[in-house]
Amino acid sequence: MKRNLLIFLVVAIALGTGYWFGGHNNSESLQATSPTTAGQIYVCPMHSHIAQNHPGTCPICGMDLVPTGKSGAGAQIHVDTATQQKFGVRMATAERSSLALEIHTYATLTPDINTVQRITPTVEGTLVKLYATHPGQYIAAGKPLYDIFSQDLMQIQNEYIDYLKRRNQSYANADETRLRNKQMIDSMREQGPAGLEQVAKSMKQTEEQIVAMLQPMERDGLRLVGRLKAAGFNDTMLQKLSIHLNADQVTTITAQHACTVKEVNAQSGMALSAMTEILSCIEPSRAWLEVVFYPDQANQVHEGETLQVQFTDGTRTKIKLVGLSNITEGTARIIKARMPIKIEDAQQLGGYADVTLLSSPRETLNVPVGSVIRTGHGDYVIQALDNGHFLPQKIEIGIANDDRIEVRNGLEPGDRVVMNGQFLLDAAASIADAAHRYEQSIGPAH
Repeated sequence: MKRNLLIFLVVAIALGTGYWFGGHNNSESLQATSPTTAGQIYVCPMHSHIAQNHPGTCPICGMDLVPTGKSGAGAQIHVDTATQQKFGVRMATAERSSLALEIHTYATLTPDINTVQRITPTVEGTLVKLYATHPGQYIAAGKPLYDIFSQDLMQIQNEYIDYLKRRNQSYANADETRLRNKQMIDSMREQGPAGLEQVAKSMKQTEEQIVAMLQPMERDGLRLVGRLKAAGFNDTMLQKLSIHLNADQVTTITAQHACTVKEVNAQSGMALSAMTEILSCIEPSRAWLEVVFYPDQANQVHEGETLQVQFTDGTRTKIKLVGLSNITEGTARIIKARMPIKIEDAQQLGGYADVTLLSSPRETLNVPVGSVIRTGHGDYVIQALDNGHFLPQKIEIGIANDDRIEVRNGLEPGDRVVMNGQFLLDAAASIADAAHRYEQSIGPAH
């Protein structure tokens, strides 16, 4: 009961205030005016909500608009210059100019699954330390991935060390044999061509024996190097092993190529078998940009438009919109696009980016975005008439960017609209309109 009484009092005060402004205080700075004195209003005989301050036709049924003493959008008000200054009223003009649609949405960076690399050992062992700890972590080429303790890997290293020792001794023996042959041929030069021919034949046989001895050893070396590289050794690690001839008990496996961690599947202390997947990485320079457009944007999105993408670190790039696909989520229809994109090392997969769609410009009648009042009953502007009169005018809007918005119906080129203070004028017009209706309902005062 108290709540209903409170609502009644609020409505009564609003109506009384409008009545006072509209009919009993015309000398004040803010006044409701009759449409016939401030400028005629034209409405559709069939659709009374279609109203404007100039002749025309109804966009719904095509009938000619007729003059009436009532406003289809609200009551006119008169505001003197001093009050306009207090309200901070500023004007803008509806004008025809080139306007490009701007749609703001977001995108995510997803990995290119064709570049996934699965990091697995080729030997049994224990995972001592894992340097790649979380998805999205960037690891440069040559940086450590994990430490492993493996008896099998130590055995391969020792076999390679033994091979290096045998190879070095064999090469030394081969060099000594070639040196003796050279000395022999120098001493046989004095015995004439027959002696030289015999020595040359002997040297050829000796060289064939040396090659036959070294070839199997070289094959063993290539086999051992292949096993070490398969286990994660790189050229730097092989060179260190060949210099120090000492097997590492714990081996640090490094990234052969720059990568971004996709998944981590192991923990420190975990026993590893051959081909256990420790983690998976993705080439960081290749990714997909996945863009989402909402239901109210779906009808304005077309392939070939330009997307301006801004990443979280401030870097920007432009890309053509391709690969649109419709997706239904509940009762709503959204549009997604998936495009290949090259990203810098600073960008992390899974991160977000702000996206602005820039459509091709077209000629439109438009007003500043800040002049439009959005309501549940439609979109309005406060139109500035002559001699300080203002009228709430319903409009039909179209495309927009950050600064201006298209007006498809409700205004003509050159019409002036209020840029600042329009909400105060709209509230005053609503009060004046309520007072006007109140006066009509109770009849003329006696």
